[in-house]
Amino acid sequence: MLRRKYDAKVTRELAVMRIVFALIGLVACVAILGFYLWRLQNFERSVATVEAVWDEEVNRRGTTIVTMAELSFSRTAPMGEAIACRHQFEIGTPRDGFKVGDKLDIVPATGTCQRVDIIGRSGVNP
Repeated sequence: MLRRKYDAKVTRELAVMRIVFALIGLVACVAILGFYLWRLQNFERSVATVEAVWDEEVNRRGTTIVTMAELSFSRTAPMGEAIACRHQFEIGTPRDGFKVGDKLDIVPATGTCQRVDIIGRSGVNP
C-alpha cells in the first residue's frame, strides 16, 4: 500500500477538518435528540389500547423477532376535535410480554394516525 506524504500545512488542515466534522456531527446528533425529547415532553399524550399482538420476523443486521400490535387511540387534530385511530405498530420484543388489553402511553403525530412515539406502559393497566 502506497502512503502519500503531505506537507505540514495540509496535514494540519486535514486534522482540523476531522475535528470540525466530528463536532458538526455531534451537534447534529444532540439537536435531533433534543428535538425528540422536547416533542415527548411538550406534545399531547394519549393512552393506546393493545387490540391485537403478534410476533414478526424482520431482517435488521440478521433476523430479529419483534412484537407487533394493533393499537387503538385518539389524537387531537389541529382544530381541536378528537380523532379515533387504529393502526399497527412495532411495540417491542417478545420478552416484553405485551398482551391484548395492555395500555401504552404514546405521543401521536398531529397530522396522521400512522406515526406515534411509544413512551412505555401506562399506569392505568388493568
